[in-house]
Amino acid sequence: MGSNKSIKQIQLIYFAIVVMLAFFAGFAFYFVSSVGKVSGFDFGMETNLKSLNILLALVGIPASYMFHKRKVSHIDPDLPYERKIMQYRTAFFIKMTTLEGLSLISILIYLTTGEINQLIVFGLLYLFILLNYPSVKAIDKDLENNNNDQ
Repeated sequence: MGSNKSIKQIQLIYFAIVVMLAFFAGFAFYFVSSVGKVSGFDFGMETNLKSLNILLALVGIPASYMFHKRKVSHIDPDLPYERKIMQYRTAFFIKMTTLEGLSLISILIYLTTGEINQLIVFGLLYLFILLNYPSVKAIDKDLENNNNDQ
């Protein structure tokens, strides 16, 4: 698979994640606005879920970035560009799936609690996803920084 094809694949999956998360958030907001929250949890359990969501976001965002940076730093600078892109793709997908998972948890907790604060946590996570658009320039910059670090 050529490097352009790999980059297009990364961008396509990124776009699918962004669109589907926006759809899920819109659906959750519509559902809670029209029907109400889904949960039958008591107040203590809802409080625990909300706290867990915030804690996961605070830990997950930096962890996904650190893991990505660490994984990219282990890419051999002497590899052909195509192989570097394939290894970069793995690191990028792990970062995106971590952020996506945290975003989905936020949406689910919003559905169960009906509190807009949880949708704000989703918005923060979604913003981090949007800031990570995998442009050719951004990918090359990450790989170039990898070469400078070694």
